Amino acid sequence: MCIKSINTFLYITAVLSFPLCYGGENLLTNPGFETGTTSGCNSFGSSISAVTAPHSGTHSALVTGRTATWNGIRQTMLGLVSNGQTCTISGWAKLENTSSDLLKLTVKQTDDGGTHYHPIDSATGNNSTWTYLSGDFTLDVNGVLADLFLYFEGPAADVNFYVDDASLIGPAPDPNHADARVDAVTRYQRIEGFGAAGVHYVNWLQAHPDKIEIYDVIFRQLGLDILRIGNAYDHNDGAARIAGWAELVAAAETSLCRPIKVMITSGSPPAHLKSNNDTSGGTLARYPGAGYKYDQFAQWWADSLEYYSSSGIKCEYVSMQNEPDYIDVWDTCKFTPAETSEWAGYNEAFEALYQKLDSRMSEMPKLLAPETIGFGSSQAYIDALTDANHVYGFAHHLYGDGDYNQPDSFVPDMQNYSAQYGYKPLLQTEFAAASGVSFQAALIISRHIHNSLVYEGVSSYCYWDLFWGDSGGLVTIEFPWQSNPGYTINPVYYAFKNYSAFIHSGWRRLEASTDSPNPRISAYISPDNKQLTVVIINTDADTNVELDLSFNNFSVEDGNVYRTSSMQNCELIGDFNDSGPLILPAESITTLALFGTLILTDCQQVQDAGLNLAGDLDGNCYVNLADVSVLTDQWLSSNPIAIPPNHTPDILSDNKVNLSDLAVLTNDWLNCNNPQDSNCIKNW
Repeated sequence: MCIKSINTFLYITAVLSFPLCYGGENLLTNPGFETGTTSGCNSFGSSISAVTAPHSGTHSALVTGRTATWNGIRQTMLGLVSNGQTCTISGWAKLENTSSDLLKLTVKQTDDGGTHYHPIDSATGNNSTWTYLSGDFTLDVNGVLADLFLYFEGPAADVNFYVDDASLIGPAPDPNHADARVDAVTRYQRIEGFGAAGVHYVNWLQAHPDKIEIYDVIFRQLGLDILRIGNAYDHNDGAARIAGWAELVAAAETSLCRPIKVMITSGSPPAHLKSNNDTSGGTLARYPGAGYKYDQFAQWWADSLEYYSSSGIKCEYVSMQNEPDYIDVWDTCKFTPAETSEWAGYNEAFEALYQKLDSRMSEMPKLLAPETIGFGSSQAYIDALTDANHVYGFAHHLYGDGDYNQPDSFVPDMQNYSAQYGYKPLLQTEFAAASGVSFQAALIISRHIHNSLVYEGVSSYCYWDLFWGDSGGLVTIEFPWQSNPGYTINPVYYAFKNYSAFIHSGWRRLEASTDSPNPRISAYISPDNKQLTVVIINTDADTNVELDLSFNNFSVEDGNVYRTSSMQNCELIGDFNDSGPLILPAESITTLALFGTLILTDCQQVQDAGLNLAGDLDGNCYVNLADVSVLTDQWLSSNPIAIPPNHTPDILSDNKVNLSDLAVLTNDWLNCNNPQDSNCIKNW
């Protein structure tokens, strides 16, 4: 009956397009405790263990240590049942140390309407035969669903009982049809942008006879927002490499006709700052008989950023060390979360960097940390930071967090990570196809992108190799000095383009859901609320799906449909037509680039969409004396507190309430944006 544990943080189940309760499939993992453990299950006022007294198979769960009738064994159903859906819940139970008593199967639900207990089934059990409990449950959510779990209970205190072979199954879906909905009011993370790295093979690209054409492919056509490069300052070949990156940045901005955000990271500081006097492996050098050279490391970074700036490269994002938890034969440098006798401490190095840049630079770049090989390994580094307020966003890669070929294996941990660290922007800064650049690899990458955006809530997704010289990368470049060199645009490029060309910096992710476990859908809206992008992945290898798509609070006026499949490369296939179903071919990625109007009908929707006026501190869509009162209540506070609906008098988010915040409020003075008031002016 067990499923993978998911934190019961506030969760709107309608957002989920992860597997829901559908016919024929039991969504509860380890339902018969055949692993020999109760892994993933929770005790509910009791103790639980796996024992060899099964209803079937080899094991069941034994519930002991009970002090009340409600004590039992439970499992979360969050994310497994969608609002309005009816599922069948069942399981077998048997008493252990008494001959007759009550057995019950119950669902506990907590939402904005309070806590409710739904009886599923009950029966008198005994200690000689197993009793079957089964019943239907329909989820009806009031507002936000905070908790949902099923549990077995019932006997008197001190009565032990067994549980085995539980299931959660719903009505069989139509594999050929799905309904989907996009809500333009309910909004999630703000997008920093889609990016990729141009660290290696830059000289190949710049010597290539078709480089201008390639620049157009990798920048303008891809719609790239972020370019990730390395820090080679004070390295043996550093000047030449930095000159190459400067040319690459200039080419990107020429191709895009706009600035590109540069993300810089370090493979290793120069050899003279390393413990092994080598850019490969090792850690930070020490002073003789003393501590690590954190101050010199910070100074090197400050000098680096000044040199890059003088070379025409403004670095918007700075990551102190690429993969500090990993060393290899290439440029690497290991830091442990905190200092040890063998390794320099990431926390001390990062704080030294922050203090140096804060004292030296007129404009602080956005500092990212810790950019570990995966989000799982990043947690110890984040927890050890001296002051997390000095970090703009938490960055990581996706290596080692799950099975690459099974993207959904990452999801439960992504959700937990988001719940714990999502108070800052989360940035996925490097990941690549692990099985080549085929169309199947493209499908897998598209699902990793979807899961990262929807379940972890990342603000950026960066591919590793924008271009490469050995049958890899989004684009493969042939050796430029050979006869008639060419280049190849790989299928993974088009899967990435289905997102990157249509979603940009400043956009917001919207609530999007389907009633089917197959199509994976996500949606995004532009800062001016006039463009809306929907990306849908049909994961089924054999079945075309007819999708009926509806929009809440957004009127579609025009739009185009783009598709990537084994036969199509992010091709424009026609105009969007909302009068009939959208056909999603098997194993395809479809992007809808839509234009229209945001429709808000009351002040609550304005607040829910995050479109309140900056000076509207009490959330009533008017800026007046009431808002001044909110601000003056916390005047000169260095620890401002947000008030419902989560507006704060610290309008500028600098942990101060002062004249700067008052100036913003004054700028909005006597303005209003209440849709129900004809005298107000909408700001969307």
